[in-house]
Amino acid sequence: MRDTVETSPLLQYRAQTVVPGRILKMEEAIKNRDFESFARLTCADSNQFHAVCLDTSPPIFYMNDTSHRIISLVEKWNHSEGTPQRDFLTIKCKVCHLHY
Repeated sequence: MRDTVETSPLLQYRAQTVVPGRILKMEEAIKNRDFESFARLTCADSNQFHAVCLDTSPPIFYMNDTSHRIISLVEKWNHSEGTPQRDFLTIKCKVCHLHY
């Protein structure tokens, strides 16, 4: 993480610009029991975290091809249902963190 703090301009941008507004939106989604908004915000944050890892010098790679395929399948599943499925967050979180 030290490398990320020292080398990723995206991390600084997130901290200053993205995170404050996203926290407010997440709090609102939780307060309103709005799972769809909560899921979309969580996924956006997860995706941006991956981008920050890649923005680090040297880049941090912890997802493999299988991880990417599973996430793609889950995204297609959500799209076919028209809304994020509750199990989707569990699957994505487990897949993304298999490599820690």
